[in-house]
Amino acid sequence: MSSLERRAWLSLWSMCPAYLVYFAIQIGSPSSFTTLLERFACLAAVASFHAVVYVAGLIAMKRRETKDEGFEDERDRAIDARATRIAYFVMLTGMILVGMVMPFGNSGWQIVNSALFVIVVAETTRYALIVAGYRSPRFAY
Repeated sequence: MSSLERRAWLSLWSMCPAYLVYFAIQIGSPSSFTTLLERFACLAAVASFHAVVYVAGLIAMKRRETKDEGFEDERDRAIDARATRIAYFVMLTGMILVGMVMPFGNSGWQIVNSALFVIVVAETTRYALIVAGYRSPRFAY
């Protein structure tokens, strides 16, 4: 497995469960956090968990990598470019909805959480496409 593929897996496994819990709390019990400080604390806890898991995994991966690994070739760059291009359009579409449509009917934390959701979906799309690019027998384009 390529080191870039391992990093994509690490990103998926560190980001998706943490933000899944955050959005489950926000959807399941929206009235549990009423003050601004409580909302920031919840978001900071989730973001900190994501960061700690990712950094710990990255350190563990760096210790196992050899000097030959870690260099990108043309296939790696093509897989990353395709995944980034598709994720960009996912984020662009979501941010148009959040920034140009939602303000007419929603406000406050609904817009903030929707924007965060779009960012998480775009990043998840990118990393999932990177993993799929390494797993598929076809070209990366």
